[in-house]
Order: sequence, then C-alpha cells, then structure tokens
Amino acid sequence: MIQQKGPFETCTAFGSINPRIAFHACIEGDKTPPEMATIMYDHVLVNYGNGYNKQTGMFTCTIPGVYIFNYSLLPKTHSTDTVLWLIKNGDKMNYIHSISTAGNAQTASLNAVLHLSAGEALWVQLEKGQPWTGDNSLCFQGYQLFSD
Repeated sequence: MIQQKGPFETCTAFGSINPRIAFHACIEGDKTPPEMATIMYDHVLVNYGNGYNKQTGMFTCTIPGVYIFNYSLLPKTHSTDTVLWLIKNGDKMNYIHSISTAGNAQTASLNAVLHLSAGEALWVQLEKGQPWTGDNSLCFQGYQLFSD
C-alpha cells in the first residue's frame, strides 16, 4: 500500500520513503537565448517537489540522491555550430555539440546520471550558436532515481 505525503510517497509494506522529485520544462515560442547564458525554460509542464525555477533556469536539489537529467538541442537551420553545456554548480558535466551545414538541422539529446547534495544546482548553458525553440523543441528534464 502506498500513501502520498507531499513530495514523498510511503510504501507501508516496506516502510520506505521515496521522494517525488521530477521536472520537465521547455522554451515556449520562438526565442533566441543569448550565448554564454543559462537557458530559461519558461514552459514548465511538470515540477514535482518544486526543484526547477523558471526565473533562473536552474534545478536546485532539496533531497540528496542520484538523479537523471536530459536536455535537447535542435539548432536553427542557419546555425552551423551550436553547443549546449549541462552545468553543475559552475562545473561543466557534459555537452551537446551540433555541427551542420547551412539549411540543414540535426537534433540531439543527452542524459546524465549525477549525485546531488542538498543545495546543489544544475542548469543548461548555451555556449554558442542558435537553438530552435519553436514547438517546445528545446527542453530540460530531470527526476530522482533514489535518495541517499
């Protein structure tokens, strides 16, 4: 039997507590994020635990544990060299780099499995190029696999 208690659910059969942390956010509409800036995903579809902040573009950990994050990139057809970084507390974790010829586009997404402590922050930064943001094509998601 499972009981939900705020951002947690309790499995009474095993006496364990499982956090309910998950978010999914995209950029709504055709926008041009500035280079070397945090991407502000302003269309928040899911935000269990309220860890994602659309005003800052950052996910901040409230419950320590192991998380999975995913972010996507579809460059504008004239953007031949586009780079997105996944940043944790100012440190670059991994990146998507799209190199294409003008008039073409290639889509990509990347996952990261990371341990986060309470208070640590994670965000996506555009290093260069111009991602396409129409139709919710530029997204950032994450959820907790398990807590410490």
